[in-house]
Amino acid sequence: MLIPRNVPITVRLTLFFSVVMAVVLYSVSGLLYQTLRDQLNAKDVDELRNTLQFQKEIASTISERQGPDEQWQNELFEFIAEQDRLSLRIISPDGKIWSQSKNMRVPQKDYPAPGASFNYTSWRNQEGDDHEKYLITATTFAMKDHQLWSVQAALNVSRNNEIIENYWARMQIAAALAMLLFAGCGFWLARRGLRPLRHMSQQIEKINVEELHTRLTVERWPSELIALASSFDTMMHRLETSFTQLTRFSSDLAHELRGPINNLISAASVTLNQQRSVAEYRETLAVIVEEGEQLSRTISSMLFLARADNSREPLHLETLDSETEFRRLLGFYEILAEEKNITLTQQGKFHFTADPLHFQRALSNLLANAIRYTPAGGHITLSASRQQQMLHFSVADDGEGISAEHVPHLFERFYRADAARTNLENTGLGLAIVKTIAELHGGKVTVVSTPGKGSIFTLVLPCQNCNL
Repeated sequence: MLIPRNVPITVRLTLFFSVVMAVVLYSVSGLLYQTLRDQLNAKDVDELRNTLQFQKEIASTISERQGPDEQWQNELFEFIAEQDRLSLRIISPDGKIWSQSKNMRVPQKDYPAPGASFNYTSWRNQEGDDHEKYLITATTFAMKDHQLWSVQAALNVSRNNEIIENYWARMQIAAALAMLLFAGCGFWLARRGLRPLRHMSQQIEKINVEELHTRLTVERWPSELIALASSFDTMMHRLETSFTQLTRFSSDLAHELRGPINNLISAASVTLNQQRSVAEYRETLAVIVEEGEQLSRTISSMLFLARADNSREPLHLETLDSETEFRRLLGFYEILAEEKNITLTQQGKFHFTADPLHFQRALSNLLANAIRYTPAGGHITLSASRQQQMLHFSVADDGEGISAEHVPHLFERFYRADAARTNLENTGLGLAIVKTIAELHGGKVTVVSTPGKGSIFTLVLPCQNCNL
């Protein structure tokens, strides 16, 4: 049953309920009608058979008596004539109609031929407004002189047929009225059953920016709506979290951009107030260049994150060697580590598939953070290991560590645990970029940190065709 999608659920349920009830009602009505019809027909057939057999026995008995030849026919006919539903026609051995009932309507030619066993057929008479139905049969009587007399019998079953047809008509009317009643009840039950859904819809309509904390699972819902309410609350939690992060991100972004811009304006304004020496102009230009580079790094990081959020950051996957990538990275930061007397080591060798630029950028961010917050004489280790179907690239330091309350927020954009820990080149986006790169590769980034003992940042990537 095809129903347009824009039809209300209440109407859909009512239609389905009505169709099912219609099928049930008409099936039961048809079964009862056919059963009653078969029973009445069987009763009429039995009546015709028994009556004919009874009359045959009477004819045999009468024919044994002494008397005129026509005596048994007269007595038989007088007995049969008293029955209003049964009509007879007696045919002599020479084929002539000896006598027949006044209510005999069936022509002689329409009767079936007499047989050894009882058989009958139906016959209908339609004259004007009269519609009659008969069950007709024929048989032969063997008399004492071995003459075969034929008897044709017709049983009027019009009354029974009229009863059946009236019953069927009333059943149709009753079924139609029941259908209307069931449709009304179905509509009421459907509306009552969907009332919790309407209540849920009313609550959802009240939600706005100030009401993102609203949750539906605080109320008791039918079991069918519990999963929907739970999914909605999960969605609302994500939206609330995203909205909170977006609000904080917008505020942090404005703060990050305002600082360099104010510095640029201040440096230029101070320089323009009076005549400066060449050295002072150079110093001012150096400040402007430094602040401009800071703005450029921030904008570049923001563009990267925006492209990644919109799935527009392409990946150029290549087969890489972790040992080679570590060596290249350590060679770049070796001078910076030597200035702080920090020892850099590497371990683990795997071949894996990743975007080389993104991979180097992620580990570079983690290593730069580790060097920045590891005290002089410290130690940093880059390691690669395989756990099931994932590769773990870790950067472990023995620096100052991070407090537990800050760990869940480290990879949020512009979040600062101590106004410096996540500050990579003063953009505040370094760890957020690491997280985005991991997700672009179908992986993740984790951190384990103990205050005063150091931290371990791990880039976890899927192991696609990786091997030793």
